[in-house]
Formats: sequence, structure tokens, C-alpha cells
Amino acid sequence: MTQSKQSLGGSSTYAPCSSNNYGTCSSTTATAAAAGDPSPSHDILLNNFQLKKKSYRVLLHGQQLVWERMQKVKQSKSSHEIKAPLPEDPPSAEAHRGYGPKSHILHLDDVISVRAGDTKIASVKPPDSQAINGPGEHQPDTRPTSQYLTINYALRLTKSQTDCNRWELRRLTFFNADPYIVRQWDQELQARVHQSSPTRMRVRRLLVFINPYGGRKAGSQTYERHVRPIFQLAGIDATCITTQRANQVRDILLSHDLSCYDAVCCVGGDGTVAEVINGLLFRRMRELGLDEQRPSYIPRPEIPVGVIPAGSTDTIAYSMHGTADVRTAAIHVILGQHRGLDVCSVSNSQSLLRFCASILSYGYLGDVAAQSENYRWMGPKRYEYSGVKAFISNRGYDAELRLLEEPDLQPTPLEEHLPQSPDSVCSLGESVPSICYANCQRCSFASSIQEQQRSSLFVREEDAEVETTSSAALEEADPEESHLTPSEAALLRPRPRPDKLQLPVGSAPSMNSLASEQWKVIKGNFFMICGANITCACARSPNGISRYSHLGDGCLDLILVKKTSLLNNVRFLLNTAGRSGDIRNLPFVEVYRTRKFQFRTFAAASDDSYSIAGSCQPIAEAEVGNSSSASSVYSSWNCDGEVVTDLDITMRSHCQLIEVFMRGPHSYSKPLKSGTAPSTPASSSDNVYCCCKD
Repeated sequence: MTQSKQSLGGSSTYAPCSSNNYGTCSSTTATAAAAGDPSPSHDILLNNFQLKKKSYRVLLHGQQLVWERMQKVKQSKSSHEIKAPLPEDPPSAEAHRGYGPKSHILHLDDVISVRAGDTKIASVKPPDSQAINGPGEHQPDTRPTSQYLTINYALRLTKSQTDCNRWELRRLTFFNADPYIVRQWDQELQARVHQSSPTRMRVRRLLVFINPYGGRKAGSQTYERHVRPIFQLAGIDATCITTQRANQVRDILLSHDLSCYDAVCCVGGDGTVAEVINGLLFRRMRELGLDEQRPSYIPRPEIPVGVIPAGSTDTIAYSMHGTADVRTAAIHVILGQHRGLDVCSVSNSQSLLRFCASILSYGYLGDVAAQSENYRWMGPKRYEYSGVKAFISNRGYDAELRLLEEPDLQPTPLEEHLPQSPDSVCSLGESVPSICYANCQRCSFASSIQEQQRSSLFVREEDAEVETTSSAALEEADPEESHLTPSEAALLRPRPRPDKLQLPVGSAPSMNSLASEQWKVIKGNFFMICGANITCACARSPNGISRYSHLGDGCLDLILVKKTSLLNNVRFLLNTAGRSGDIRNLPFVEVYRTRKFQFRTFAAASDDSYSIAGSCQPIAEAEVGNSSSASSVYSSWNCDGEVVTDLDITMRSHCQLIEVFMRGPHSYSKPLKSGTAPSTPASSSDNVYCCCKD
């Protein structure tokens, strides 16, 4: 067997389809690499391995693993048998340009774990909990004995028309008689798999919260049966906490030390996910010394979040992954690719109430959430019973909404194609509404603007510190701000505050445009009012209530369903449940894309006693006074499954406020016909079968 470890310092290519490239590789490049190449990620490994007792040529080039089968060719009876690549066939859909038509390509971003062993069974077993070490922690002094190398990876079912977002585990076991070659491949693969990037982080220590009471009350069984084996296969050290009461997750996140964990994961429904997000956001505000009731800005937590669905609808997990499959969600946590997710703040006229991750709804969905609290003994069926009961009643509620419209910006010629803030992404003109998929251009555009603003704000702060030479200014500095970054300290400085609560996003351009905000007032009698932060899709509603809502563009969709006949309400439900339906085509439905809106009932001005600041539970009928009249006039807010009873509500979207493990949903696209070869993907997210563009 031949071995080569080549450096990419020169121009080197590899084409397995050509028989001329299967000779002995030059050893000069291997010597140069062994002389001390400081970047092992730029090395090339090329060896012969056996896979299922068949000979394969295996190449490790950058972040791609390529293998192609070889066959035996008999030249004559007297000559020896030699190995050569298989004859060329018509290019298959799995072939990529730059490699042969029979080549199999695996991106290292999709690799779960790599393990070497003396036997095949030893290489397949997951690592022990005591032997979990970081990449590169090997013993080079000992003599290697492993001859088997097993690579566990994840593969998305791209050819599945019904569930193309589901991922499955696959396995490759290579054999080589030389244990030194196996050890070298093991070390190289371990180093490259665990190599971090700005959008990918391999989790080593994970804090897991399990809600055993949510949904079908199968959270613990779901984790033990489907999630734990995958985490053990990846060598993740998971610390599990089973919750026993409401808000226990939030209390733990606020009080315990999280420095030893790389990420936080939750196994439960939408309420559990919202509880984790609220706990991390309030924890970050408490660390920075911000006022939790009236914060000057909303800081961004540093720790990412993983979501494992185990609830009734699981709209958050379905909107992020395109499926509610538990193993798929666990695979996304292991692979470590994360994206920013928008989070909305919900406040009244006095203080900040909570954060919303999915939807804030008034009217029909609010009545369902409030009435279902009286039927908890029914389990998940209480939502169906309360939903039918509220649907038949067909109540309408008078309300006034103030919708924030984007000001007419007149940029300079140099800034003509560069919006000044992520908020201005909402005002980008779109002839056809776009759906948020993996590699979404709209969300990527908002993310790039966020990074530019953070860098520009940091530069301005450094320049201001250089110009400041007065020692009196240093004495007046708050000692509590010593642990803050310059950008965070700037946002904590005193600034004029309005009479009512305002929650700015912290960007200088958006703060300058507050004076030019334009508000649109809408009054009417509504069957339902929804502020959708995500699509809110689920298995029963594949497109969700807001199919054009994006995961990270800094905007929310305000959906207004007017009070109408019961037949029109049925039409609305059918449009949300079908794959081809669109509520925008209904004449009694209005959808607005905005970044902030304010809600107020007509009777709120005369009945101030009904609103309780910070209330997140249904108000007793005795406290309201006349129960029959109050129930016909007022409704409740459904915020991620929790009941909020305030009547003066402000909802504002914060662009990519928290990082979650996801790649985004994919849209099914028919596989390419034979005879065409797609280009090699730059990463595993650039799937050749899926339409990942707007």
C-alpha cells in the first residue's frame, strides 16, 4: 500500500477516474509535510483501504473525504493481477465535478465521530465516558495496534419527497493492515472534525433539561431511547436535569454556574424552549447589571441552545429543522452548525414581561390557552377540546394596533445598496415573498449587517477612548462596568429615556432613526391577532400560520383576522393546514411585516384594573368584576403556550438575539437526471438536491 501526505503549497489535483493517477505517489511532498507543516488541515492523505472486503482508494482533501472502489484487471494469464479503478459509467447524481463518476464524497461537517480499534467491533463501540478527550489527545509513544477505522456520519434524506429534512446515521468501517496508517488517519480526521469555525462548534459538555410532563409526557423516554445513544456515539458529556415544576429551568439558568458547559439543550415542547431562552436572556442582563424591568438594551447570550422536540406541536423545532424528528434534532446539536434566531420582547406600559420565541396571539388562540388551563386533567386533548369550543363561539374583540412602518430612507450613492440597520431589512422590496430555507439570503444579509454594526461600534469606542485623556472621566467610571466590553459599556451609559418603555436594539443607526419612525394605526373587530416570530409550522400545518416569516431577519409578521362568519373561519383553518394554502389570499386576513407593534383594547383606557403588570397567569373572574361582560370584551394573550393577561402590549423583534443549533429547513427538489454532474458543495449545507435559495 502506498501512502502520501501532501501539502497544498503547490497546485495538486486528484482525479480517481483516470487510471494514470493510481501509481505510487511521490514521497517528496510527504517529507515536506513531515518537516513541520504548521497547519494539518491543509494536508492531503491518500491510501488504499478495504471497505466490506472490497478495495477502495480513499482521499482526505481539506474538509472532504472521497473514496472510490477499485477492481481487478487481468492483462494476461502470465501477468499478475493489478488493481485499477472501475470502468467509467454514466455519471450518477451523487458524482461531483473534480472527482470520478463513481466517487463517494463525505463532507467532514456531517461526521459524527471517528474511532479506531483493533477489531471491527471495538471500532464500532462508542467511547467510554471516562475516555472522552479532546482532539489530538493521543499517545504517540505507544505502538499502534488498530487496523480498523470507523466513521459515523449523518446523511439527509434528500430524495424523500415527504420528509427531505430528516437525517439518518450512517457508518463506514475501513480496514488497513498498517496500524501506523490507521493512526495517522485517525489523528487527522479527529483534528479536522473538531476544528471550530464562526458558524460551527463541536459540543463536548452539554447541559440537558428534560420536561417529563410536556406533550404526551414522554420526554424522559424520548431522551433515553433516541437522544442519549446519539450523544454517547459522539462522545458528548451530557448532564441531564429532569424538571419537576414550572419555571424550574429559568431558575437554574439564573442561579447556577454555566462556565463548564458548551451549550444548553432542552427536551420538551415550545414552552420548555421559551423557558430556556428567557432564562439565558435574563441571566445575561443580570450579568451585565441591566435593569430587568426596564433594560436599556437586550444583550445577546454567548451560549447556544439545542432544541429536541418532545411536546404536543413542537412548532419551534419544526420551523428550524423542517421536521419534528427527534433524532434529526439531536444530530443537529452534534454537528454543531448554528444560526441566529430572532427573539421578540413582550412588554407592557411599565416593564418587560418576557421574551417570545414563536408566536404571541390574542383572541382565538388566547382563549384556547386560557380555557385549557381548566382542563389539564385531559392531557394534550385539552387543546383540541378548548379549540373546538372557542372556534364555535366565534368571538370578536375590538382592538387598536399601532404598527411601526419603516421610514423612507434616502441613502447616499455609496450607501445605496447597504441598509443602515437590520431593521431596514423589513423594508426591502420583494416582488414575490420569500420562504426561509437553509442558506437563506435574507437572514444572511441581516447577519452581515449585524456584524458590520458591531465592528463599527467597537472601532468608534476605541477611538473615543484614545481621545479621552481626562483622569476625572476615569474616576467617574462605574467599577461594575470593568468586566464589560467597550461596546457593552457604551450602551450602559446614561441616556435620555422616554416616558414609556422603549427597547432599542442597541445599534446606532436604528437609534438615530427613532425620531423618524412612522406608525400606522389599525382599528377593528378581530377574531384573532397574531405576532409571528417564526412560521409556526408543525406536522398538522406544514406551512405554518406565517409561511413567509424568516428565522433571522429581525422582523415579525403581524397577522390580523377580522371577525367574520364561521364559514370563513373554516376557510382560514383549511389554508393553514394545507400545503398549498396561503392566508394572504383571504379577503378578511391582513398580514404586515414589521419590527414592532403596540396593542390596546378600546376598553383598556376606562378599565385599568384589569391589567396586572407582569401577570403571566389567568386572572380570576372575581378580580375582574362582572365575569360575563369581561369574558365577552377581553381575551388573553398566548405567548409560547403561556397566558399573559395584560391589555397594553408592545412586541418588538430583536435580530438573531440567540444562537441555536440548526441549518434551516430544506425544500424538496427532484434529483438531477443522469448525464449531469452537479458541482462539489463547499459545505454540507450546500446540498445538491435541495433548493436552498429564496
